[in-house]
Amino acid sequence: MTLLKATVVVAGEACASTLCSKVPLSFWGGVDPHTGEVIDVHHDLNGQCMTDKVLLIPAGRGSCSGSGIMLEMIRQQTAPAALISIEAGPIISPGSVMGYELYQRGVPILTLDEKDFYNIPNKTMLNIAADGTTTFDSNSSIFERL
Repeated sequence: MTLLKATVVVAGEACASTLCSKVPLSFWGGVDPHTGEVIDVHHDLNGQCMTDKVLLIPAGRGSCSGSGIMLEMIRQQTAPAALISIEAGPIISPGSVMGYELYQRGVPILTLDEKDFYNIPNKTMLNIAADGTTTFDSNSSIFERL
């Protein structure tokens, strides 16, 4: 079992499979809020659905309108189970905070240092506690590293 201590940006708990990318993602124009699918044709996650997954992207990209897309995904229940990044930019986090206020549900958002971020395997179960403690089984044979 691998244990990481992430910095909490927006608190919450999650246990879900990871969806990992090395590329920043703009939620505005890059994600379909109705389906949770990445629709940016230039992004490496194009065509993949982030709904109920722990999304790992190094950073958000684009304008503050991305927080509106996150809020709409929370409303429509197409949001990721959690979001982990290297940089805690102000682009996506406000949407999760508003989701907790308006709908009593949101998306936990965490940051990790670069080394830990890139050591989390794709398509593995990640457990996130409210204090930022993050664990995964680093011995599983189904891991796909970035």
